[in-house]
Amino acid sequence: MIRFSEEAIAFVNEKGSSVLIDSPYTVRGCCFRLTECPTIRFGQPVDPETHIRKDVQGLELYVPKGLPERALTVGLRNFLGFRSLFIDGWKPS
Repeated sequence: MIRFSEEAIAFVNEKGSSVLIDSPYTVRGCCFRLTECPTIRFGQPVDPETHIRKDVQGLELYVPKGLPERALTVGLRNFLGFRSLFIDGWKPS
């Protein structure tokens, strides 16, 4: 389940765009596997077949197929006046 913080909702509405979660990157070794937190950005997928479109809290969100079901929150980060979205609640697997 993915939800947006109030600040993130306001920021996305200000941008007037859909939100895209990229496929998480997985590092594999001889005896381990680590899946990093996926990145999040504005826009739509280049290949629509790789993502599922969802309406979350009135926002258009594209989620990669096969993304594990987890309780995630999309938040807003503000660093030196630069705002960006981030995913909170991801645990590397």
